[in-house]
Amino acid sequence: MRPIEKWDRITGYILLIIGVVTAWSSTQLAMGSFKRPGPGFLPFGLACILIVLAVALIASRWKKGSGRIPFWPERTWLRPLLGSLAFALYAFLIGLIGFLLTTFVFMILWMWVIEGISWRQIATVSTGVTLVLYLIFSYFLEVPLPGGIFS
Repeated sequence: MRPIEKWDRITGYILLIIGVVTAWSSTQLAMGSFKRPGPGFLPFGLACILIVLAVALIASRWKKGSGRIPFWPERTWLRPLLGSLAFALYAFLIGLIGFLLTTFVFMILWMWVIEGISWRQIATVSTGVTLVLYLIFSYFLEVPLPGGIFS
C-alpha cells in the first residue's frame, strides 16, 4: 500500500466518524420538514453527505497500489503553505486596511504567486472579483464591510 493511500483511508475513517457523530447529534434537535426545516435538518443533511463522501474515499483507496511515492513529492507542500499564509494575512489585514484594498491586493498576490498567470488576467480578475464581492456584500446583502484606512 502506498503511503498516500494509507493517509487517504485514515482521513476517510476520520471523516466517517465525524459524519456519524454529527448525524446522531443532529437527531437530538428538531428535524422539522422540507417546507419548514428545524434546527437539526441542515446538520443532518450535511452529515449524511459527509458520510457518503467518506465512504467513497475509503472505497476508492481500498485497492492496493504498486510502488511507493512520497507524501509530499518535490515541494508540492509549498503552494498549500503559501495559500494558508495568504489567507491568514488577509484575515489579519482586512480590519486594518479595509475590504477593498485588502481583497484587491490579496487577489493580485494569489494569482501571481500561487497561480502564476499573466498580468493582464491578474489585473482584470482582481478588479472584477473585488468589485463583484463589494457589490454583493455591501449592496445586495447589506453587510457592513471594514473600511480600514478609507473610513
